[in-house]
Amino acid sequence: MSTKKPSLSMKSIHKYSWISLFVCWLIWILNAYDREIILRLGPTISETFNLSPEAWGAIASLIMLVLAVMAIPGSAMSDKHGGGWKRARFQLPLVIGYTALSFLSGFKFISHNIVAFVALRVGVNLGAGWGEPVGVSNTSEWWPKERRGFALGIHHTGYPIGSLLSGLMAAAIISLFGPDSWSYAFFFALIIAVPLMIFWGKYSTPDKIATLYADIRSQGLTTPDVNDEATQPKGLLKKTLQQRNITLTAGTTLLTQIVYMGINVVLPAYLFNVLGLSLAASAGLSVVFTITGILGQIIWPTLSDVIGRKITIIICGVWMTISVAAFYFATSSMLIVVIQLAFGLVANAVWPIYYAAASDAAPMGATSTANGVITTAMFIGGGIAPVFMGALISAGGGWEQRSGYIICFLALAACALFGVALQLFARSDKRTSSKKDPVTAS
Repeated sequence: MSTKKPSLSMKSIHKYSWISLFVCWLIWILNAYDREIILRLGPTISETFNLSPEAWGAIASLIMLVLAVMAIPGSAMSDKHGGGWKRARFQLPLVIGYTALSFLSGFKFISHNIVAFVALRVGVNLGAGWGEPVGVSNTSEWWPKERRGFALGIHHTGYPIGSLLSGLMAAAIISLFGPDSWSYAFFFALIIAVPLMIFWGKYSTPDKIATLYADIRSQGLTTPDVNDEATQPKGLLKKTLQQRNITLTAGTTLLTQIVYMGINVVLPAYLFNVLGLSLAASAGLSVVFTITGILGQIIWPTLSDVIGRKITIIICGVWMTISVAAFYFATSSMLIVVIQLAFGLVANAVWPIYYAAASDAAPMGATSTANGVITTAMFIGGGIAPVFMGALISAGGGWEQRSGYIICFLALAACALFGVALQLFARSDKRTSSKKDPVTAS
């Protein structure tokens, strides 16, 4: 039996873990950028096609809902292909494929035809939704279990960075080339994706994984549960859904995503139509929350490694409820900034904790499937949010009436609170560091 005390120092983490985290972080930035850019451009696209709140909400909902289509089946395919180094090889054509579709939608002769534009964005989000649980699982499988929350937290800082880039790029494109050239913002991701994925495919090898896992065990830490064979036990999805903590966390994820996506839909329109900012300024100012979002994604997921996933999710959920409700008082640009900074401390932090909770509870060989369940719930919530917000804005008098936006903010706060209530029924998780490595135990 191994009696070695687990190493708690980050200095003991192998370089392969850090390099894989950096690559997966860059991939996640690109994924976030491609998904969020359309929300930053929402007012501009609505102006281009003369869309009502309901029409824009329906289009955005369609584009966001397709993110859920491939999350579970795509994750199952990824698990079947194999984990560890094999998952990175699976990821390569997927990322290049959906960023290539995004690149095509940057051309005006395509993007200014609403049918062609929506069709291409549907294709992009089919791939992006498929890619999320694969990327999350890839990150998990290159790190010891005891550091899973930290690794996923660092990985997910790529999302607020991608969101921030989307706002800055949208503002820059509109300022430099004019509102009519908004589609140029879609050219960015593919240029980075091609060399990055070629490197990742060549870097991920069985020798590196074997060396890494041997080092993890030598530190007294726990290796990930990885099935590196191209097989998958039957009934894995059913077994995954039978795990209470996975299904309850999926429910919380759905409700939280309604909040997150709802703010992303409402805020640019609120800044443009109610506060009277320009299209470029509205796109830029609507992503202030990503600044503290980066900090929150390091603090809260790392803390969840210590105090547990459940209690951390509850704390973040209550914080989100209060900060979203505070948008009721957002009557100036300064207040918008202050409230966004408070909201940002938890807005992006919760997703890696949800994924860590699902990974912790996943049956053997089902890490990506469990993460796919979380991703599917998240994207269903993301698809509900735009049409929900569009309906509430219209009920409040349309784009230019503040009352509709106030209804939105209060409804989103209620969703966040309901997500907290679900967690009260989840099993309390034990600190991961107390678990013994089944490989080293005898």
